[in-house]
Amino acid sequence: MANSANLRRGLLVSAAAIIVVAGGGALALRGILDPQALRARAIAAIERQTGREVTLGAMEVHVFPAAISVHDIALADMKGGDGTPMFSARAMDASVGLMALLYHRIQLDNITLDHPVLHLRRDADGQANWRMTPNRAQAADATPAPVRPVAPAAGNPWSVQLGSLRVSDATVGWDDRLSGMKTQLALGHVRVDGLNGARPTFDVAGTRDGAAFTLSGHTGAISLTHVGQDAKWPVHFELAFADHQQPAGHLTVDGTVADPDRARGYDLKLDGTLSRLVDLAPWVGGYDLPDARDVALSLRIVDGSTPADTNIVPLVQSLHLRTGAFDAGHYLTGLRVGSLSVDAAGPKETLAVAGAGNWNGQDLKLAASFGSLEQAEHAVLTHLSDSLPMSVDLSGAAGALRIAGMLGGSRAVVNVTASAGHLALPNGAALDHLEATTHLVSEGNGARFALSDLNIRSTQLALTGTLDMSVHGGHGGVPLVSGAVEASWLDLDALRGGNATAKAAPATSGGKPGDDRIAFERLRDMDMDVRFNVTQMELAGDVYRQALMHVALREGRLGIDPLQATGTGRRVSGRLSVDASGDMPVVSGTIGTLVLPATWIEQHAGMPMAVQGAFQLVGEATARGHTATELRNTLDGHMGASLVNGTIDGAALGSLLGQAARGLTGSGSIPLRCFGMHMAMANGRANVDTLGLQTSVLSMTGQGSVGLASYALDLRLVPQVMIGGTGASVPVRVGGTLSAPRPRMDAGADGRYAIGLLLGDSSGKSTVPDLCPATLKAAREGQAGPEPTGAAPQPTGNVGSLVRANPKAAQKIDKAKNLLKGLGLIH
Repeated sequence: MANSANLRRGLLVSAAAIIVVAGGGALALRGILDPQALRARAIAAIERQTGREVTLGAMEVHVFPAAISVHDIALADMKGGDGTPMFSARAMDASVGLMALLYHRIQLDNITLDHPVLHLRRDADGQANWRMTPNRAQAADATPAPVRPVAPAAGNPWSVQLGSLRVSDATVGWDDRLSGMKTQLALGHVRVDGLNGARPTFDVAGTRDGAAFTLSGHTGAISLTHVGQDAKWPVHFELAFADHQQPAGHLTVDGTVADPDRARGYDLKLDGTLSRLVDLAPWVGGYDLPDARDVALSLRIVDGSTPADTNIVPLVQSLHLRTGAFDAGHYLTGLRVGSLSVDAAGPKETLAVAGAGNWNGQDLKLAASFGSLEQAEHAVLTHLSDSLPMSVDLSGAAGALRIAGMLGGSRAVVNVTASAGHLALPNGAALDHLEATTHLVSEGNGARFALSDLNIRSTQLALTGTLDMSVHGGHGGVPLVSGAVEASWLDLDALRGGNATAKAAPATSGGKPGDDRIAFERLRDMDMDVRFNVTQMELAGDVYRQALMHVALREGRLGIDPLQATGTGRRVSGRLSVDASGDMPVVSGTIGTLVLPATWIEQHAGMPMAVQGAFQLVGEATARGHTATELRNTLDGHMGASLVNGTIDGAALGSLLGQAARGLTGSGSIPLRCFGMHMAMANGRANVDTLGLQTSVLSMTGQGSVGLASYALDLRLVPQVMIGGTGASVPVRVGGTLSAPRPRMDAGADGRYAIGLLLGDSSGKSTVPDLCPATLKAAREGQAGPEPTGAAPQPTGNVGSLVRANPKAAQKIDKAKNLLKGLGLIH
């Protein structure tokens, strides 16, 4: 019994002791967790640790379990900021480590933040606002804890330590003056563990300009106050991109960084893939990225800067890049890349580039090298201040191109060779069996380029020459191009390919030239002094010798003088000037004789495509304006145009004479023995004083006017139709436009028609005057020129004998009767 009583007494005493101790501990803990005291300690600790002013709103403390809630949190920016807090949040909830409180540490774990906003800035000197400068003064504890069982001395300051972090709906602003990058991220969630440990881990998801991403990984210990220059701070991150919730690519970064604030001392390995390169556009603002598919990248990059460098100097130690197909027309019109690879296993290894694709439908292969990776990178960083060996080989079904030599430095030398079986050029032109070589020298770090030993041979041409370009040698520092080109043979007809002989169809539009502004101001962007000599040239079926052209351009004034050549029966001569130095461009020219293909004139003048052959032009004219319409409306001068031994479209000719004549002219090409026109130009119109043509089925003369810009017609024509031994002529008045003429019979002042009939006499003989000599003389203003081949067409004789000799002539006579009936001559 006694023992039982002693046991009960011992239990009661022990329980009382536990209650007393527990009560005392609770009182001590409540004293430590007093909201006002804890808030004051936290403010003092944060300001001491960061050297920044901190704002904490109302704080709530929970004892079991130990936790706090803080509202309206803000941490000031570094000195020189714009006054916006570096960090702010509406509220924070966190658990508190009780044992740490006994050692004057506020240990916060399981931190959750409500809509935090973080502004990260780095200035041009690499000073980062996330790097804190502690306040070394020991802040006094405003409310000392009543119980410190094993705490340091009472004067020791409090500190704040962070453990794990959970964030949702966060905003991070990034303004990096060192790299020139400025952006803003919207973070859906942030999970960080081990912030106060040696290996913090991260899990982040967010968006930037609508581009979604996730980031996971770990780093070395995080210190907000100091990172040693010799420290190797490890980093490992995996970044994944998404486009419209579909995986778009990933990037892995692994390595070390000695000074992340200034982006110094890094040694990083990057491996990544992308479905489409343009998905990176939101991340590399300001760069125009090609739409390359299936991109794979692997590289090692290290810091190559010295302590004296103010800029970031990355050095690539190895590089492997692969891409799939993409359209490269933005860089070279018509180019499409099928695949591309860039490889260099080390800094001393060759940088090799290989690719495949097509240009304007022609398959191409690329094989190139640019010295070592180290040399190539140095060339890029120094803007080719030192020479870089290079070799580029392009090959394909069309031919091959090789460029080899040394780029950059004070003097760069490159040799170029090219060959092609058939090289298609713009506008249907082509070069066949091409062989070309040249030698290019660049001096003064690209200030001057000299192209020597130029040698080009093909079916269409054979030329040699030299060209020199001084980048700033012209007026006001514009480029200056000078040189001389000599061609022993130039076949412009063959060079123009199918365009030289293709049948031209009548235009279906109104035939008006466009109102687009002509870029005359480009003439002010370059100076030029180049001479061209051609020993023999073929144009529109004629052969010309000793062709000479001197092109001079300075301060926006272009002059081509002389322009001369000697052909069969004529000497080509003329000059052209364009003055674009002022506000209103002025174009003027004097043509002794100029020969141009009819199709070229029709195409560039916006006229119907009706005539084939070589036009001979003479005259002089001046025009002013910024558009083709303005130039045409201001043309002032006189001009003649003539053509012999060509063809004319029957449908186009028939449209000038009316429906009845179309059955005679047909819709195919008709031999054109001669054509001549002379006109005076003023006030937007060409007043035609001479107009004549002669074909195998009709001759025609006329006068009138044509609108220079509208092509509106007001012509009086006298066609003379010949079929067998029968012919007729009647005046025709033509209105409308060149593309849509409206012919009608033209009555004289007395209301009668000046009708003429032509029939063979009783002997079967009759003659028609040859109108070509007088027409060509007027159109050529007395200049020499080739004559029509063959005699003028004549009626073949008596109708009866014609029918007896040739039964098919009866069909022609029936057509003639129908034509005469259509003209109202017979009933």
